[in-house]
Amino acid sequence: MLSGVRPFPGVVLEQSPNPDDSTHFTDDASVSLDVKQVSVKVRDRLTIQDITYAGSHGDTVPAYFVIPKGTGKFAGVIWGHWLMPCATNSNREELSEEEIALAPAGANSLLIDAPQSRPNFKPAPDSALVARQVVDLRRGLDFLHSRPDIERARIAYVGHSWDAGTWAILDATDKTFAAFAFMSGPQSTREYVLSSDPPRMVPMPKTTDMAKVEHNLKANAWADPASYANKLGPAPALFQYGLHDVYWVPLADAKDYVAMSSGPKTTEFYDAEHALNAKARMDHDTFLPKTINLIP
Repeated sequence: MLSGVRPFPGVVLEQSPNPDDSTHFTDDASVSLDVKQVSVKVRDRLTIQDITYAGSHGDTVPAYFVIPKGTGKFAGVIWGHWLMPCATNSNREELSEEEIALAPAGANSLLIDAPQSRPNFKPAPDSALVARQVVDLRRGLDFLHSRPDIERARIAYVGHSWDAGTWAILDATDKTFAAFAFMSGPQSTREYVLSSDPPRMVPMPKTTDMAKVEHNLKANAWADPASYANKLGPAPALFQYGLHDVYWVPLADAKDYVAMSSGPKTTEFYDAEHALNAKARMDHDTFLPKTINLIP
């Protein structure tokens, strides 16, 4: 946490002269999380709670919380899903089976819906959504910290796509995590829009005032994961990218981000597109037990 300051639940959205100004991501840990249980399912070796808690900007954050059977101090993992358009699993369901699979190894898991996947979502600028999600994830971390059965020094994060980017920002601004696994991200938003040539971006210069686009990217650099790349660590990070992710994270963008990022890191590239593949999931399921001391 920067300067020992806990963030405030309201998101500050005005432009900032500092490209990595963390005041956009602050919340107040003294404000009640107002955790409510919607439903519960009990399985052989775990319990799955469907919960909500109070997030940023007056939001109610839906989440799954998976609890291993037993007593004692457990590790914790927070999961962030992708936002693939038209995909049926662009929500907390995407990684729920991985949450469940880690429970017998001794991991409590929290998987929240991003703002775009919540009921009654109203479209907003991406920078505002980034700020809201980072704060909501920090509030999720507050929830894990409030539980006596979770060891604070053994909390990790796994994020996919857009949620890999939000967690790169959190890695840079909150130093309480033990490990990070980034799937199909992060990348530089500025580089993707102005310098890359994915098929979905090729028509943009023909229909858009690129000078205005560049000005907007500069004004909102605080929401770009590239602004925080040199502030990652000391928690170890696993970067996972697809070799054929031409639409969303071109290979050059992936390599550039890894090259500019600080901290201890491992990078893996897969014969896959944006969704990655079973090998990628096996790799971060191997990485996590090593970094947060789960039962083999």
